[in-house]
Amino acid sequence: MRFIPVLALALFVAAQMTVAAPQELESALVEVTATYQESDPFLPWQQKPPGLRRGYGILVDNSHVLTTENLVRNHRLVELRKIRTGEKIAATVELSDCQIDLALLKITNDADDIETSPVKMAEHVASTGSVEILQFDETSQLQRGKAQIVNISVSELPTAPYPALIFSLLTDLNVNGEGAIAVCDGKIAGLIVSYDPGTRVGRMLPYSMIDHFLKDALKPPYKGFATAGVIWTSLIDPVKRAYLGVKQNGKGILVLSCLPGTGSAETLKPNDVILAWDGNSIDNLGFYEDPDFGRLGFANLIKGRREPGDVVPLTIIRDKVEKTIDVRLDRWLDSAALIPENVTGEQSEYLVEGGLIIREVTGRYLKSRGPEWQQEVDSRLVHLYLTQRYSPSQPGAHVVILSGVLPASINIGYQNNQDMIITALNGKPVRNMTDVFRIVDSEISIKRVSLQSFGVDIVLDQSELVDSNLKIAELYRIPALRYQRKLFSSILPQSDK
Repeated sequence: MRFIPVLALALFVAAQMTVAAPQELESALVEVTATYQESDPFLPWQQKPPGLRRGYGILVDNSHVLTTENLVRNHRLVELRKIRTGEKIAATVELSDCQIDLALLKITNDADDIETSPVKMAEHVASTGSVEILQFDETSQLQRGKAQIVNISVSELPTAPYPALIFSLLTDLNVNGEGAIAVCDGKIAGLIVSYDPGTRVGRMLPYSMIDHFLKDALKPPYKGFATAGVIWTSLIDPVKRAYLGVKQNGKGILVLSCLPGTGSAETLKPNDVILAWDGNSIDNLGFYEDPDFGRLGFANLIKGRREPGDVVPLTIIRDKVEKTIDVRLDRWLDSAALIPENVTGEQSEYLVEGGLIIREVTGRYLKSRGPEWQQEVDSRLVHLYLTQRYSPSQPGAHVVILSGVLPASINIGYQNNQDMIITALNGKPVRNMTDVFRIVDSEISIKRVSLQSFGVDIVLDQSELVDSNLKIAELYRIPALRYQRKLFSSILPQSDK
């Protein structure tokens, strides 16, 4: 990726001719303040101290505001403020989707008190064009800044490991909050989802993705964004290409596997070579030529151009024979993965028995160890996450672990066990927390815990277990030794996965 040198910024700004944002866009910009609180990834019965996030949103009508999902993630209170006023407007999160980093807020004040004009979404922004960014300064006055589009790509969102179409912008404005509006020719060009003050480069979710989200969100039920469920790799090696029967130079990617339960799993096979997707030729690195944005990763043909339930044609080579097949697109649910990401920090199910903390592993749990989490976490969990996290052996299977041990007399000798995969409880195999709760309910307690690659089971003294559980709950201030989602659904945060 190439960026314009910061030293040349003044020259580029002077050369740009951006149409000023019209009055209706200025009045539609609102400041969004979210008080949030996350669950503790390691002690799931606890909450972290509350925090505050500030950013921006845009009034799309007199009762709804569009903003980023990350801004209101784990929210406890959401308030809005319009330009040049200190008055706070109460709002709730009506819908959020971490797979696209967008959220729709519902204003709870009297809708007649909110004055706004309909805003229009851009229909096209040149890949080498410029936009204007709108935000507030510390006095709640409108701030404007010019920005030049320097790159367009399909890349991971800044706050979640999901791909999306992203514009990179070089700007003369010190962006002070995500959700700031980018405007082009008096229309919404995108929302800023991240900004690096060191390079002055912001990342923008463009108008096409926003328009897709709004049309879907404002006409429930929400269908979400499509996925193909294909795990693939580039196909450059000429020997392998010849072996697979690929004759076209520079074309085709290799299918490694497909996510269970998706349309791709029903029609594609490992070692298939995809030559064209939905009528677009795919090169051997996975790119196609987009009519609007140029060379892009073919994931944009799915997430950016289609919807769940659509059926698209593919040209493939299978067993050295070229053929055309149809693939159904789906919406990928995080809960279907062997190791769900849980980027939103939804409280995890758990069981504390004899001081043993039993739970399922998630991407959020692993990455909470910090930037060097791959060196900090048990290597077996790292391997599972990097190689098999999307592919459970059977529907509903997850990785159940002994995440830690709360020291007590009943578990002396086991205190150092951490992040170990549990294969069985009381001699019965477990594949998720539902199995754990079923075994405990049917057999009253946990007697033995079998761990992967551990020659001896952990055994709990049943004569001490009840008293030990009471003492552990009191000593470690655990309000409930068990949290099962289906039994406590009324107190769960909303999930929009």
